[in-house]
Amino acid sequence: MRRQYTGLRFGGPITPMVKRLMIINGVIFLLQLIVGLFAPGRIEYYFGLHHIGLLHRFMIWQPFTYMFLHGNFLHIFFNLFALWMFAGELELQWGSNTFLRYYLFSGIGAGIFIAVMNFVIFEKYGSSPITIGASGALYAILLAYGLTWPNREVLLYFLFPIKMKYLVIIFGAIEFFGTISSAQGAGGNISHIGHLGGLVSGFIYIMYRVKISPLSRKRTKDKRGVVDEYLKQSRLKKKQEEIETRIQAKLIIDRLLEKIAREGMSSLTPKERKELEWARKHYYPDDSTTIH
Repeated sequence: MRRQYTGLRFGGPITPMVKRLMIINGVIFLLQLIVGLFAPGRIEYYFGLHHIGLLHRFMIWQPFTYMFLHGNFLHIFFNLFALWMFAGELELQWGSNTFLRYYLFSGIGAGIFIAVMNFVIFEKYGSSPITIGASGALYAILLAYGLTWPNREVLLYFLFPIKMKYLVIIFGAIEFFGTISSAQGAGGNISHIGHLGGLVSGFIYIMYRVKISPLSRKRTKDKRGVVDEYLKQSRLKKKQEEIETRIQAKLIIDRLLEKIAREGMSSLTPKERKELEWARKHYYPDDSTTIH
């Protein structure tokens, strides 16, 4: 059975596609800064994501281009930091092409979620907020990493060690309720629907397209996806628990039958009778008789 590394994790390899994405994002950010000195907001208007541009002016490139723009240095720093933390190992597992398709599919999917929600909320007011950033795609990467290595630990806010499976659940819940608040007009400048859309898009891609095993690349010939592997491990764990329960039941039965042989059935205490009944049900699960 596969042994999974569960220790504290910080950082990952800078693989070829991750390196290219980091360079592209960095170069475009510098271009934003330069153009912003002469024409503030021009790049963001044409290449950021807003439903008026996408739906009314047919700027169909926006769901793709918005994810390469960033608002300030901290914005791009934390996005590239997350890319470095989680994306490299996924690229090693899946291959560069599959990883890039997943990244783009999730980012574009998140963009579609954003455009639809903004249309529903802001169309009647004649306004259209502009969304930029790769966070939707990065939340999808977080999901894939959590499904592939659920028991690995990372430092939440650089302070608290937490397993990836719990981190994904927590972040998913935050973005779900954040999306509800945004729909009610209580949202800030964080695109919760973009994050949630990235998670949903990533999950859809994993379910239907990713056929790469979450094990090491040397063991990918079986072509099981991360979800298939997770289900397999769950079934193995359940089977192991059933075997351990039957062993425990057999030990109880042997011990109490020895006592009955020596002292008779009447020698069993009420507690021992309950133990024997439990052991019989778990060792002979198809037997419907009871012991009195």
